[in-house]
Amino acid sequence: VYGQHLKQILITMGGMIIGEELIKATWGAQLIPLPMPETLRGIFLIGDVAVEKFRVLAMLIGIAVLVTLLLVLNRTKLGLLIRAGVQDREMVEALGYRIRRLFVGVFVAGAALAGLGGVLWGLVQQGVTPQIGGQVNLLLFIVIIIGGLGSTVGCLVGALLVGLVANYAGFIAPKAALFSNIGLMVAILLWRPQGLYPVGAK
Repeated sequence: VYGQHLKQILITMGGMIIGEELIKATWGAQLIPLPMPETLRGIFLIGDVAVEKFRVLAMLIGIAVLVTLLLVLNRTKLGLLIRAGVQDREMVEALGYRIRRLFVGVFVAGAALAGLGGVLWGLVQQGVTPQIGGQVNLLLFIVIIIGGLGSTVGCLVGALLVGLVANYAGFIAPKAALFSNIGLMVAILLWRPQGLYPVGAK
């Protein structure tokens, strides 16, 4: 399914459901507390705005991960091979590169980033459960669709749009907040059916 982004999303969602049920069957569904370290508690005051210390740290980590991904994918030979392997796997293999091993490495890196995101989200929730990922599955799907399948920058823009729309809609019309992100996705897809930054457009 390399290069077939929609199938990758569906397989990932299915794998998450199976993994969640296996965890419940093996270790149970109880909440495991994950208290936030004291050093990350509290707020920063910027004028009249109060910002939580942990959210600042999470933002900095996110920026560091994004910059690293963009540099690796766009400025290194490794990134060139990854992008070429997605577009034309047979050609890359014909040049003598072990594309399967490369894709395994990409999968491991993606799993590590997912684990990092899980830890940060667990700290926000002050605990972890087998279904912790299910709380944001719909939002993740909307972000990916809005940004454009396979686009790193698109995911960033999609996440910013989803977060801003949800917060402003919740402030202006709380009853509409639940449907605001779906409405945003529909509007963007009507305008740009492939998302804001489709990979094929590069």
